[in-house]
Amino acid sequence: MTTAFVQEKTAAGRLLQYHDLIQSIVAAMDARDAYTARHSERVADMVLVLAAALGLDETSTTLLHIAAHLHDIGKIAVPDAVLRKAGPLTQNEWEEMRRHPVTGYEILRKVEDFQHIAVLVRHHHERWDGRGYPDGLSGTDIPLGSRILAVADSIDAMMSSRSYRPAMTSAACRREIERNSGIMYDPRVAAAALEHWDALVGRYAAENEPQTPYFDRLQLEHTRQVHDYLVAHQSSHITLPELAARFHLSQSSLKICFKALYGVPVASYLRALRMDTAARLLQESDLPVAEIAHRVGYEDPSRFAAAFRRHTGRRPTELRRVACPIKAVQPRPSKNQTA
Repeated sequence: MTTAFVQEKTAAGRLLQYHDLIQSIVAAMDARDAYTARHSERVADMVLVLAAALGLDETSTTLLHIAAHLHDIGKIAVPDAVLRKAGPLTQNEWEEMRRHPVTGYEILRKVEDFQHIAVLVRHHHERWDGRGYPDGLSGTDIPLGSRILAVADSIDAMMSSRSYRPAMTSAACRREIERNSGIMYDPRVAAAALEHWDALVGRYAAENEPQTPYFDRLQLEHTRQVHDYLVAHQSSHITLPELAARFHLSQSSLKICFKALYGVPVASYLRALRMDTAARLLQESDLPVAEIAHRVGYEDPSRFAAAFRRHTGRRPTELRRVACPIKAVQPRPSKNQTA
């Protein structure tokens, strides 16, 4: 047995001894924001599936599992008014929220055995294309554990209901992961997620079932198809009667079943979906406001701006994205310089 192997097993054993401490931290997070703690537990379950699919060894899996439990620990420094806000964040609030990976890193790196975990936490919001934060890393410069965390974190965020939007369906979430492979996510990790999709999202099925005996499975399936259509066609001006007819539902069945599944009327859901998408595009892209308005179904930018302000209480220009950090480029030596 090599010295390196013994040291690795000893380190893994020491990490497992932190179990009670980790549970205490999760409990503290739960007391402050119940969503954050439950979210971290679900992400921790998902990274085990992905770690096995990607062939990670025992020590790497242990480190990643702990990092998943603690990846949002930096939110302990985010003010309650921002952390619990029901709706899109302002630019200043967004900057406040974006600091949580670095705050988590600073907390965790002080523990000797958590040095690697701290790094995974710091980089779990980096993007494959380099447009993430806090350091703008790209591709394989991002630690593999952080790339795995990014996919699991996104799946749970999309498939969990929040105060300002209902959860996505499994099909819609799957399309988002597939669409962003090679953009936001490591293609290899995204492929592993898609291959083991049922194992990752099976736990959400019971949560998505409406607590009512009044709908048969066909109505539920057609209503979910309506939801997925609305997610994919936000710029469509389809009317409620046309929507019901397209998916073989009566208007009353569509209204009642949609509200039972997603907690909001179909018209309100579509409006919130459009505004939420617009807010994300304003924060994450350089698209003109007129183009964003068009993408979410508004031909008239002024009508979009008025609707956006009614929904969020802010003008679209107040949510313009925060510029991503730019890596310093070292100047090339001139021909006259000697080696």
